[in-house]
Amino acid sequence: MELLCHRCGNPLPEREVFCPHCGAPQFVVEAAEPGSTAQPAMRFQGDTRRMQWRPAILSAVMMAVPLGLFSGLVATSLIIVLGAGVLTIWLYQRRSSAWVDGRLGWRVGSILGAAAALLACAAYAVRMVVERYLMHSGATMDTAYLAYAHQFLDMWNKASAQQGAPPAEAAHMMSMVAGFVLSPDGHAAMQLLTAVTMSIGILLFAALGGALGGWWQSMRARTQRSL
Repeated sequence: MELLCHRCGNPLPEREVFCPHCGAPQFVVEAAEPGSTAQPAMRFQGDTRRMQWRPAILSAVMMAVPLGLFSGLVATSLIIVLGAGVLTIWLYQRRSSAWVDGRLGWRVGSILGAAAALLACAAYAVRMVVERYLMHSGATMDTAYLAYAHQFLDMWNKASAQQGAPPAEAAHMMSMVAGFVLSPDGHAAMQLLTAVTMSIGILLFAALGGALGGWWQSMRARTQRSL
């Protein structure tokens, strides 16, 4: 028996949750057993809790490529990452016609965040290599880092003084910290810390954006169902 949309009357693909023509949510009414006084049960068609991996991964990758490259090469606002998570859920819902909520949105957003963070780290590393060795901007990069390192050391020195550390101990600790921070290893560690911080921010905000997108889609579906 061919399934038809209860709102527009167009034929429905098998196990569709929403009508692809008008967007109306579709229900299946399960008849009660003969002689039973229970009311018929109403449910959505299809499995509304299970995530469909193929459209989820495709949607996440479509957004992760531009987001990751842009974040690594230019740097981007976390608000843009949040919006990318919301847009990924919209793409996922369009590709799968599946029910989404905040929990499922968080999972899809996490896939987006992991892929985008990986691409951002790779793009950031390529940018550093190109700027230092191909554009010959190594001296400028080192000067900027040294200025930042001296600011960090000044803050460390003030914090040690406020904690009341003995002068000899504070001077020894300051010498060790300065020796590492101002060394090539310290410079590399700072770049690694920057990449890790960027990756964590992308992952968390992409997952949060996915959760917000899933919550918005579920609220929208409930509104359509009540009409």
